Amino acid sequence: MRTLLSTLSFVIITLMVFQSASGQEKPISISYDKSTDGFEFYATNHEQVPYSVKINFQKLDNLKLDNANKELQFTVPPNSNEIKILELMKVTENQGTSFDFSYLYTIGDPSLKVDKDFPYLLPYKHGKKVRVGQGNNGSGTHKGINAIDFNLEIGDSIYAARSGIVVDVKEDSNKGGNGPQFEPFGNFIKVYHEDGTLGDYVHLVKNGSLVKKGDRIEEGQLIGISGNTGWSSGPHLHFMVTHNKNFQSITLPIKFLNYKQELFIPRESKSYYAFHPSKGKFEVEDEESFNEKEFETKMEMSQLRNKIEFTSEEYGEFYLVYVDNGMNNEMSGVLKINLNNLISTKDLPYKFTVPAKTKMYLLALKPDDASSSFGYQISGEFR
Repeated sequence: MRTLLSTLSFVIITLMVFQSASGQEKPISISYDKSTDGFEFYATNHEQVPYSVKINFQKLDNLKLDNANKELQFTVPPNSNEIKILELMKVTENQGTSFDFSYLYTIGDPSLKVDKDFPYLLPYKHGKKVRVGQGNNGSGTHKGINAIDFNLEIGDSIYAARSGIVVDVKEDSNKGGNGPQFEPFGNFIKVYHEDGTLGDYVHLVKNGSLVKKGDRIEEGQLIGISGNTGWSSGPHLHFMVTHNKNFQSITLPIKFLNYKQELFIPRESKSYYAFHPSKGKFEVEDEESFNEKEFETKMEMSQLRNKIEFTSEEYGEFYLVYVDNGMNNEMSGVLKINLNNLISTKDLPYKFTVPAKTKMYLLALKPDDASSSFGYQISGEFR
């Protein structure tokens, strides 16, 4: 008869362990049985997705392992029942044996390769335009992590950004507030993807999940209702994709598909249309277009006094560069820009002449690849 490990002296669960919010049985159980030469260990996976298990033997008396560090890691397939994972062998016959060990587990299969260029769908209604409240490595709660906050309102629909299996759901909370003490009260849906990544949809309304644990969902499927539960300063959908590596949860800077069917990484304070390929085309507001000639003909009175400087401002996916001449005389100069993953609408370095007391448009910069990071550094000479 196999012994199911359940006492604290044998099992240690750490914060790295994936735990279900539903209070159901643990996804992984370990059992062992005596054998002719020692002990055989077995793992059972009660879930529909793979799990990684790490076993560490702190004590082995008259028993040996092939692993010199006395630490073993295994991937336990979905819905598996008592698969043999290791065996302890007696060192000396006719002598007593004893062992002491701990184990932890986490969702996923470390042998799977993460698809870094997978085209995720924006997780809201097709054709809807939504502003990004906080982006990857934001200055607020996203500092040091990759996650996107979409400014959805309470009651807005949430759609699956990628196909997968629902591995956990929490929807029993009606509590939220702007502080870490509210974090445990956030409702969520967790979805396991085929490359081993895990998608989190957080801050749903109470009873706001339209799927349940174990459901297989398709990209673009309606799965939940947005809310303001948990650690939240206002209604929004927090979306994050993680990958477990060496039992550490790593957040990923994922790429989304836009209505032009291009990949991009959402940026803070920008607004984006959700495009779900199966739904077809939709009308886009004119502000998404850029006509450079309109800016070249416009000049403003400078608010500066006795100085001249370059400025820039965002316009859709473009960065507009201006020269602001606060001097009492006409100035000529050369604009120089060090570009990183950006394209200029005009050849650089760019020569210009700006009238006295005038702010004038010079050129625009656009990301060459919106799915990668970009930046620029401006300098210039005047005469």
